Amino acid sequence: MNLPTRLALTLASAILAIVSFPPLHWWWLALMAWLPFFLALRGAGPKTALLIGLLHGMLLFSGTLIWLVEIFGPMAFLLHFILAMFSVFFAMIFNTLDRPSNSAWLTGMLAGILWAGIEYFRSEWFTLRFPWITPGTALPPNLLTPLIGVYGISLLVILATAWLVSRNNKCRITGVVALIMIALAIAFNSSGDKYQDTSLQVSAIQGETLSFDEYMDLSASISKPTKAIIWPEYALSFDLREHPDKLARIRELMQEKEAEVLIVGSMTIHADNTWSNTAIIVGQDRILGTHNKNRPVHFFDDGEPGKEAPAWPTPIGKIATPICFDNDYAAVPRRAVANGAEMLLIPSMDAEHWTTRQHLQHAELFRHRAAENRRWMVVAASSGLTQIIDPSGNRRASLPLFEPGVLHGEIRPLSTLTFYTRFGWLLGPACALLAGLMALAAVVIQRRDAKRPTIPN
Repeated sequence: MNLPTRLALTLASAILAIVSFPPLHWWWLALMAWLPFFLALRGAGPKTALLIGLLHGMLLFSGTLIWLVEIFGPMAFLLHFILAMFSVFFAMIFNTLDRPSNSAWLTGMLAGILWAGIEYFRSEWFTLRFPWITPGTALPPNLLTPLIGVYGISLLVILATAWLVSRNNKCRITGVVALIMIALAIAFNSSGDKYQDTSLQVSAIQGETLSFDEYMDLSASISKPTKAIIWPEYALSFDLREHPDKLARIRELMQEKEAEVLIVGSMTIHADNTWSNTAIIVGQDRILGTHNKNRPVHFFDDGEPGKEAPAWPTPIGKIATPICFDNDYAAVPRRAVANGAEMLLIPSMDAEHWTTRQHLQHAELFRHRAAENRRWMVVAASSGLTQIIDPSGNRRASLPLFEPGVLHGEIRPLSTLTFYTRFGWLLGPACALLAGLMALAAVVIQRRDAKRPTIPN
């Protein structure tokens, strides 16, 4: 295969992947988006593999994350390049390990594990953790999500794709079957009657840069009975606990609405004058609990990171309140649920000028976290997407983007732990460790090959 053909296949793969994410979100294309990428890699030399990985990564991340330019300007393309390097690492390592002596079955398994391992490292362990734009998050939550999570879904997609491009007919058939199984898992991921028994009424407030009085007015406008009210992240630019007058007004509102809890995005000032981005659970007579944001947003003054993911007992059940970016990662909400959380009530913030594309891409990540742990999730976002998500990851209700308002709905506390919450989450770190071993093996192989004498023609 000549270089122009390989580059054309790489371009086709990147385009298919880009349109599988919001705002278009033609997710079914994610099942085949990486097929041209693997065709381009097959039989390529090391330099060509590097070029394919770099081109694919830059096109994919620049095409999907173009909204980063609104935040960082031209520096956004440096971030795109850093993310693209993980595609380069995959292409180079896989190209080295894909030996002619390997069986087609082994090659597919190496591809799936290596991809999932690099993806997990990039998303959860890397200094600039960034879990957006993966095969697993391109697809909707499905029946496999509470078993193996989004990293496991990515592994299956890449495994099946690698088998599809092999020259072994049995592998090709198995790859097709695997992709069909994923599609069926998505198609049949309906909550049906399973989650219809809902009785806990909740209200989420959407509004960006509103004053305390404006948040109070929106909350006062709630016309239906509600047991929980959630305000967005950074609704208050001060520590509510240091303002007893405002805390008293919130409690008066709660008594008027007969709400048992009100969750507000606030802050905590520490003894050393540092601070943390905090969600405060206000009860009618006391503060019921707090959560300090574990994953502050990179390059922003977003407070000192918290270390815990607590679940707090309240009159309506055990509540966890991981904040915004905490839910981009699999680890924080999973730890909260493992600690006993029966529901996830989330203050969140997406600045309006970050564009519709950013808001829609971010909104999808919450769905995966709900499905991995089988928990109802209510997200109160500053300018959207404010949403209520059922334990299957289906969006039950939402507000229009950028419009202040109140989202009302019903949820139910749940206590059963999924296989993913108990054990399945270990798949990601296990793949990351195996990917590290593969990278070492690739280095050894490259050095060995370099020492071999060249046989003259």
